[in-house]
Amino acid sequence: MRSIDTARNNKWRFRQADGTILERWTGTVVVHVAGKRTGDEVVFGKPGDLVLLGSRTLEGLNFRVEPVTKQLVDAGPAPAAVAA
Repeated sequence: MRSIDTARNNKWRFRQADGTILERWTGTVVVHVAGKRTGDEVVFGKPGDLVLLGSRTLEGLNFRVEPVTKQLVDAGPAPAAVAA
């Protein structure tokens, strides 16, 4: 993240599947994927950390993962509330 000049904003604690706790810095970035972009909070990982594109980012881009092909596809119309 230093290579793209992203500031560290907050320090978060994360629980791994095995129960161990990690502490990592987070920062705000603009994510560009397949011609779309959204703002999101990212984690400053360390060597050996798992790399994931989270559901919050996918929702912000209005993508979903197609389960058979494992490809990103448009999620269709976004839900909206209607005033009564």
